[in-house]
Amino acid sequence: MSRRVAFPFLSLSEAAVEAAPWTWSLNGGDQELAGDFLQDWDPASAVRLRRTVTLDPQIAADDLGIPPDNLRLSIGVCIGTGQGRLPRLIVLQDCRELAPDTWQEEFDFEIAGEQLSLVLDVHTRVVLVTPPEESAPLSPKRTADRLWSDTLRIRLEGEEPRFPIEIADLRALLGDAVAASTPWWLHWSRADWNRDFHGATRLYLGKDHTDFIERIEQHDGPTLQVLLADVMGQICERLLTDPQAEEIMAAAEPGSLGAQAIAWLHKAWPERDANFLRSVLESQPGKFRASFLALAEFDQT
Repeated sequence: MSRRVAFPFLSLSEAAVEAAPWTWSLNGGDQELAGDFLQDWDPASAVRLRRTVTLDPQIAADDLGIPPDNLRLSIGVCIGTGQGRLPRLIVLQDCRELAPDTWQEEFDFEIAGEQLSLVLDVHTRVVLVTPPEESAPLSPKRTADRLWSDTLRIRLEGEEPRFPIEIADLRALLGDAVAASTPWWLHWSRADWNRDFHGATRLYLGKDHTDFIERIEQHDGPTLQVLLADVMGQICERLLTDPQAEEIMAAAEPGSLGAQAIAWLHKAWPERDANFLRSVLESQPGKFRASFLALAEFDQT
């Protein structure tokens, strides 16, 4: 619980609230203590979160200056996702009033990965349900007064957002063109540079290239390096050739396709503007691509 906020009324002490740590599991696996980074997550994964919160009614009544038979509390959980100090999307809310004969609630949620992006914010709160008939001068008196809270922030991805990868019949997707024999194909849309990064991109691996797929599955360094460099190069080149590149780079939404391209460009050429980057692409295209090949080697570690 954070004590940085000085409430204008009495609040619950640590002794009054026994909040078990959150546990998590991925795709039906064993439950483990939740940390600040969930490895091996992707948008096709299901994340399960569990926690039990128990209140001591007598300690709570003493803390708040409200007789136990006048005290009505609820425990709520709010789960949000998206980059930024505040969640960009609330994916789940659950608020439960504590019954007079039990002061414990067990929360168990399963959240589809397709609903999530970048981080998972899990907020737990204890609030007042109804104003008490009897109370001390500094007791909370308004419905929904927050008496206790804590927050868990879980990073779902590292510094670089990942994109969906699937094995597919590229001939069915690309027709009889020469491109259908490629080991991989990045399908992405530049129609909206503010679209969520992993929603705007999908990497298809040709099902007939079994050796290549095996190297990907084994996390072979050079293979992943070439693959990621191609993804970086495609997206960044198209951004710089967009007539509105300057405007896009100035107003890209966090977590978006445009913001990710900007992050890659600024890693390769820190503090350089669109004009400089475009000049490198146009006059030294080999150097431009080589920069992303080097950058991809760094990013895979």
